[in-house]
Amino acid sequence: MAYLDHLLGRGEQILYVARQHLFVLIANIVTELALIALLVAAGMASHMAFDTATLTVGGITASNLILLICVGISVVVLFSAFLDFLRWHHEQHIVTDRRLLQVQGVLSKRVNEVALEKISEVTLHQSFTGRLLNFGTVTVFTAGGDPGTNLIDRIEAPLAFQRALLEARRQLEQNFRYFDRLYPAASAPIDSAPVEVRRTLEELAALCDRGILSIDEFEARKRELLRQQ
Repeated sequence: MAYLDHLLGRGEQILYVARQHLFVLIANIVTELALIALLVAAGMASHMAFDTATLTVGGITASNLILLICVGISVVVLFSAFLDFLRWHHEQHIVTDRRLLQVQGVLSKRVNEVALEKISEVTLHQSFTGRLLNFGTVTVFTAGGDPGTNLIDRIEAPLAFQRALLEARRQLEQNFRYFDRLYPAASAPIDSAPVEVRRTLEELAALCDRGILSIDEFEARKRELLRQQ
């Protein structure tokens, strides 16, 4: 989780973490193991078929050459299966109290994020097999965005993931509405403020509610933030 810790903002909380279903990894590895078995069988069959042959290539008999080629390809496929595991293990879909993060990559990383307030709709598709094994595809639609970039394919426990995402968005909306009701005079300039400023003001309002900040201190910090935007 060390890399993920670097992605989180100040005070940002992780609400849900998911990845592709284990079935996806198993299906890929079984396919690759079947290919390896087929290559080994082909190599052994060719070795037996050309065992008495005198044809040589670079000092190596044809039977041994074919066997070596099959073994070499099998090693490459086996390494590909290991990479599939690493990719599956490192690909995460994280719901925080502020955004949806999609992290991919083993050595090099690719991070796609969607702010919760920009999410307009979340849809779920589950096939019959997906319902039996508890996986499905979640599509996140954003305001004016391309839903294809936010397609989460064959994720584990998709209903729980969808519920966590919608609940996080609902909670964020409630916090903004609460802040506007508590400080109605500030709602107009805050509505036009950047998202990060709104989040900081929301955190300050929470501190004010708990008595850590006074109203005067909150107003002073608010004016300072709004002047800086």
